[in-house]
This record gives sequence, structure tokens and C-alpha cells, in this order.
Amino acid sequence: MAQRKKQQGKHMKLRKKLLSALGAVFILSACSNSTLTYDKSKLNLRVDNVLLQVHGTQLKSNRENFSILFLSQKLIRLNDGSIVMYEYGRTDMAYEFAQTTRRTIDTVFDAEQIIEVYNKALVHAYQIVLSDGRVLNAIVSQSYDQEISMVYGMSSEKLNKMLKKLNPLAHPVPYKHAITLENEPNPLLSRWNTWKINFVPLVQPLPRFIRL
Repeated sequence: MAQRKKQQGKHMKLRKKLLSALGAVFILSACSNSTLTYDKSKLNLRVDNVLLQVHGTQLKSNRENFSILFLSQKLIRLNDGSIVMYEYGRTDMAYEFAQTTRRTIDTVFDAEQIIEVYNKALVHAYQIVLSDGRVLNAIVSQSYDQEISMVYGMSSEKLNKMLKKLNPLAHPVPYKHAITLENEPNPLLSRWNTWKINFVPLVQPLPRFIRL
């Protein structure tokens, strides 16, 4: 009888943990209505009730399979002639991203410095100072622990216009001169690799009680 009560107690604790975890996920989903997608020749950025939508033609695409992380990369020419890179990463169902969004971006781009110029509803805009001193503009969305999407390579002028549409009171970004991908011999500037994913780590197993 005592053993049975002990087991019931363990099950109750596990149940409470699971309910707490599910509650946290529900709250996160309810509070965040942000997405960054590329679909049907349109780049879509939604933050709460504001939607920015730009037509873009896919020039190249690449897929990477790191076993616990699946990555899609698309080079896109926007309707104004500028070029950006869109990346979407999704972990295996039994894994999640281990770091904050800022730390993930810092690691993926081997950054010397990251300046956050916008943050709302889990959408971030950064000016990333790379190891060679050049500046890269990026917008990143990480609404869930198992997905991340980003677009990078726009000029500071274009980023300022996007931020003004998201927030009319947004200040201009500090660095006026930034990398534009139409001038890059290799526009794929992110540096995902197995070592970073597994040993930084960028990705980690889900807590066991969530997987049960």
C-alpha cells in the first residue's frame, strides 16, 4: 500500500510538471502573434496586427540536415531589386533550441557584437558586427522553442523603413553602412555546423517529462 501511494505521488508530481509546461507553451502561443515566412513568392513579417508583405523571387535554395536540426535557406530577389537571404530552422521533435535568440544569432554568425534595434512579440531586429568588422542587418523570429526564421542582408535604409512600419517611433539604426547581398560573392553568411549545434550547444534534448 505504501509503495502504491509513493508511485501515485510520483505520477501526480509528473502530471503537475507536464501541465505547467503545457501551460507555459499555451501562454507563449497566446501572447505571441508573430511570424516570418516566405511562401508563394511573398516574404511575410507579422508582428501582432501589423503585416509587412513584400514580393520576392527565389533565386537559389539550399537544404541542410544536421539530424537534430533541419535547415532551409533561400536567396530571394525582392521587388525593388535588392537581395536577401531567408533561413528557416526546425529541430527534431525530441529536441529544442538551447540558447536565447540573441545567443543563437551570435553563434551562427560568429559575431563580434550584436546590437538589438527592435524587439516585440518575439521578433527581433539586429545589427550584427561580423568578425571582419562589417555590419549585417537581420530580422529574426523565434515564436517557438523548436523553430527559428530569419531574413538578412537588407540595407540599413531598408531596415529603417521596415522598422518604421512596425513602430512609427522607431529610431534609425546606429550603423548606416551594412552588407547588401547583391554585392557579395557568397551571400550565404550564416555558419551553421555540427559542432555548434551539438557542442555549444545550439540544440538540446527536450526535458524528459515533456516527451512522455
